[in-house]
Amino acid sequence: MVSLRRLVCAVCACLAGFGALPAAGEVAPAQSSSIARVDIGVSEWFSQGETVWSHNASGLDANLGNPSSKLKYKDTGTNVTEISGRVQLKNKIFFRGAFGYGSIGGGRLTDDDFLSAQGAAAQGATVSGEHRFSRTFSDIGGDNLWYLNGDVGATTFTFPEHKGTLAMFVGLQYWRERHVANGVTQAECTTASSPSPDFRCSPAGTVRFRNQEVITNTSTWVSGRFGGEVEYRVDKRISIEAKIAMLLSYLNNEDVHHLRTDLAQDPSFRMTGLGLGTNSDINLRIRIWDRLYLTGGYRVFWNRVLVGDQWKLYGSDGSSATASLNQFQTLRHGPTIGLTYSF
Repeated sequence: MVSLRRLVCAVCACLAGFGALPAAGEVAPAQSSSIARVDIGVSEWFSQGETVWSHNASGLDANLGNPSSKLKYKDTGTNVTEISGRVQLKNKIFFRGAFGYGSIGGGRLTDDDFLSAQGAAAQGATVSGEHRFSRTFSDIGGDNLWYLNGDVGATTFTFPEHKGTLAMFVGLQYWRERHVANGVTQAECTTASSPSPDFRCSPAGTVRFRNQEVITNTSTWVSGRFGGEVEYRVDKRISIEAKIAMLLSYLNNEDVHHLRTDLAQDPSFRMTGLGLGTNSDINLRIRIWDRLYLTGGYRVFWNRVLVGDQWKLYGSDGSSATASLNQFQTLRHGPTIGLTYSF
């Protein structure tokens, strides 16, 4: 007969051996996951921006010059908060996304209008020949910008001793800016006595529509992205990162002129076109605690229409007219600072 002591010892040995085996369906983490690293970050972009556009409507009215009108929206101190994430797979593929939002608070709209030589004579301008006959300033009282990026890429090269990597990526970007301009200050006017109300402007120094919305501008860029990036580790705590993306972009820009009763209000003008641009970043990344990193650098966003450009006017009576768009460009740049956690 087997003694009770021997039976207990045998059962304990079996249980110990069973406990040492992997549970059914259980696989070591290194084997079950294809993810090598995940980065989650939040950053602040202390930016200033400028959007400039002009068009040539001299074919619609011989009084107009070329350009016929030029508008420049320049804002300062626009802080953009960005939330980003990146998943690096063990097969060297990675996925990345980012969302940014910022309120536009200050800045100025400069609105210039031009006459042809014929128009200067016909409108009784105080200056002869083709020239700028009106310049006005308006304060930018709002509104906001936001963007959404999504990329997929692959590591293409690893530096010796695992000092860093080179990678290529492709993706999409949606970028939207909205400016609201308030009030009108007349800075220049050569046609105060024009026989036509369409070309008559107030004497220089006149301030009108104070604190009243005069123009709302909304520009939207939809872009395909492709580019490269590099990360190089200076030591165990410090690395340098740089990224450049080229943009193939489609522009849709809409202006609403709230005080123009002769124009539609949804919108008054629309500009479209295809262009090129870039997103560029350079950063210094410092490990400050365990897997927490402090980042700081500089960022540039730029887009410009090159082909397929069109400017279109919408009248309040349902009429419309088209002309060529001479220029449309958006530039935003400034320093960045942020935190990234890796796991």
